[in-house]
Amino acid sequence: MLAYLTVRNFALVANLELHFVDGLTVITGESGAGKSILLDALGLVLGQRASRSQIRPNSQECEVCAEFDLSNAPLSQQLLAANGLQDKDDANRCVVRRIASVDGRSRAWVNASPVSLGTLRELCSSMVAIHDQFAQQQLLGATTQLSWFDDFVAQPRLVETVKTSYREWRAHSDKYESERQRINEARERRELLQYQIEELDAFQLQEHEFEQLSTRYKRLNQTQSILAAVGQALDALEQNHNPGIGRTRSELDKVDDTSPELNSARELLDGVEVGIDESIRQLRVYSEALTTDEDSLDEVAARLDEIHDLARKHRVQSADLYTKAMELHEELNSLNEDENQLVKLRESVSTAREAYQACAKELTQLRTGSSKPFAASVIATLNEIGMRQAKFEVAFAKSEGETGLESVDFAVSANSRYDPGPLKAIASGGELSRISLAILVVVASNSKLPCLILDEADIGVGGTTADDVGRMLRRLAAHTQVVCVTHAPQVAALGDAHLRVLKTHEQDVAACELTGKDRVEEIARMVAGHRINEESRKYASVLLEEAQESNQTQRS
Repeated sequence: MLAYLTVRNFALVANLELHFVDGLTVITGESGAGKSILLDALGLVLGQRASRSQIRPNSQECEVCAEFDLSNAPLSQQLLAANGLQDKDDANRCVVRRIASVDGRSRAWVNASPVSLGTLRELCSSMVAIHDQFAQQQLLGATTQLSWFDDFVAQPRLVETVKTSYREWRAHSDKYESERQRINEARERRELLQYQIEELDAFQLQEHEFEQLSTRYKRLNQTQSILAAVGQALDALEQNHNPGIGRTRSELDKVDDTSPELNSARELLDGVEVGIDESIRQLRVYSEALTTDEDSLDEVAARLDEIHDLARKHRVQSADLYTKAMELHEELNSLNEDENQLVKLRESVSTAREAYQACAKELTQLRTGSSKPFAASVIATLNEIGMRQAKFEVAFAKSEGETGLESVDFAVSANSRYDPGPLKAIASGGELSRISLAILVVVASNSKLPCLILDEADIGVGGTTADDVGRMLRRLAAHTQVVCVTHAPQVAALGDAHLRVLKTHEQDVAACELTGKDRVEEIARMVAGHRINEESRKYASVLLEEAQESNQTQRS
């Protein structure tokens, strides 16, 4: 339940603190006194959009703080715990604070922890609901009708599961479609890759083949000059080195001395002789391997020409053609793997859809099973507030989405002689007010919302009907805190607590709790306007006495 509301520098409110009690609290005041300002302030702290016009003139920011008692609000406690926002000293207390600045920024806290507006709205929607004339117009929309009906079904976790499952299914489906489109667009690329790979595979290019062919071609193309150079080298080695080195070695052998330097010189000469002999042998092998076969040269040149042509075709250097062939193989393998991945994505879409269908069908069963009890309760409530010939039905239509497998349309008739029709086509303004109030009361009774705020929900009703509305709200307030802004004295008299909103001489909005004679005087004003007399005071006293007797009877 809402326990306290503190408002600072909001519109015409300078400083205001209100204490709320369990049961039915009525808020009254003359037209233009500022009752709607209090609801706007409460809306701000509940997460509604902030505007600069809400900030008091000559102020830089406004602040609204609400304290809730969650003793009878397990869902709200669960949300707090899930977000790590519980009050460490008292798990049943929740303090929500919102500040809006003239620069357009706003900040929010829950139990002194900063939160986003999304978190604020989600949390506060489980603690309090505000119903005003705008909400009555929203009731004409299918979305609101389904939302209210689901509140009656009272399966918020299942509703959330359906929404989450639908979004997961759509996410998988979107990913699959995106991948499928990409792969379809790549099919032409795959065909080109297959053609290119077949051509390269048929060419049978080997790794490093281009480098090896280039070296061989250069050698074959220079055979004559190479052979001439090698021949001259062999002649020089064979004719000149043996006599000179041999004579020198023989002369040194005649020297009878063991000097280290002399021995070293002998060893070096031996090494030179061996090296020259080995060089001669290698050059002979090399020269014998060389050929002047023109056919072999032509074959190598033709192979190189083919490599150059393929390289130009693939826009790479000839030396990189083999690497390009490997890259094309890898790209084709990747595309083939994408096809396999697409199959897996299709399976994930199917699995996600089955999960959505399962929980959505469960919700459908609950909705269809609850439609007649819901309609009967609404009709009974409409009868209670003066629409005794009303008919009301819940119609379903197939509509697959995040809200489930169906949409809901409320059908109503104010006259028992006519069949129910769409709410937006049949209900008049006054009837819409009472129908929306009846639905809201039925929903609140079943969903056990901790707090319900009503802004002139009794508009368009008076006399005994207003008294019926008030008694109905009091019964609702037996298990749901109800705060009602009202212009009906019959409703005001039935409140467990009574707040009056007024403007001070400085045109500031203020509020005070009324008891005793002050409450009689306020209800008398509501009866007679500014011409309060003893008769209106007497009538006000009678309303209060009857309300007290009714309250005692209800409790007993």
